[in-house]
Order: sequence, then structure tokens, then C-alpha cells
Amino acid sequence: MKKNLPLVLAFCALPTAVLAENTAPGFQIERLQLGGSLSHNVVDSPFGGGNVDAMGVSIFAGYELDNDIDQVKTTVEIGYSQTDDFFKGPHSEISGLWVAGVVEKQLPEINPNLFALARLGLDLGDDDGILLGAGAGFHLTPKLDIRGEYINKDASSVYQASFVLNF
Repeated sequence: MKKNLPLVLAFCALPTAVLAENTAPGFQIERLQLGGSLSHNVVDSPFGGGNVDAMGVSIFAGYELDNDIDQVKTTVEIGYSQTDDFFKGPHSEISGLWVAGVVEKQLPEINPNLFALARLGLDLGDDDGILLGAGAGFHLTPKLDIRGEYINKDASSVYQASFVLNF
């Protein structure tokens, strides 16, 4: 972890820099998002012979960035994830902070409420390293979204469903 410390510090500073940039003209509450996720997490067994899995939860906050690309929304999210035990014994769960950039592309040609999303970030917890994900979402109302995603982390694969409250 010490060798990755500069990278970790840079990713931790990213949300602060974004908020500081947007504080000058005034913090805009309508750019804020809060969300929660339920996940199914799979880890390749270190002993061979298959995978182990566990359910998990995540909470997060996001802030929309300025963007001049039509039908594309970019946000920075920071959150905390926690899994159940993968097996009996100590150190059998994965938990920790993460930060990610998320890009949403509206898909009005299919449905005006449908969007595709991609994420790139850094997990700062037990499964530390780069995370990469893709998925789709649907605007249930102007203030509430539902998302389904696949996220690949260093040691685990995550299948998650999220609700996002847009302010």
C-alpha cells in the first residue's frame, strides 16, 4: 500500500478539488446525489477449486461536474462498501472506501429514461486497487434512478443494483 500512497492521495483529493472548484460560484445542491446499493460479490478462491461469494451493501454520494457534451452526465462518487463473510474465519469480508468517476450517456433512441454508464475509480479498502465498471440505469422519476452494474475490482467481481436520489 505504501508504494501506491501518492496515487491514493491523488484520488482522495479529487472530490475535494471538485467541490472547491464548484464552491467559488456557489455549491449547487441540485448537482448532489445520494445512493445505496445491494451487491453480489464473487472472489476467485485462493485455494483453487472455484469461487466464494457474499452479499454486500454500499452507500455513496456523488456530485455532477460541468460538462458540455450533449446527453452525457459526469459525476464524481465517493462511497463505502461492506460485504458479508465469504467464509468462516477472520478477514473473511471486504470493506472500505472507494472513489470513482462515472459517465452516464442518455439513450433516448431506445427510451428517454434509459442510460448507459461507465465507471473508473480506486478502491481504498480491503480490495484496494483500480475498479472498472459498466452498466445501465433508468430514471424512475426526475429525482430517483435505479442502476444495474458489473464492477471488476482487484480481487473481486461485483454485480450490484443501486438506487440514486438526485437533488
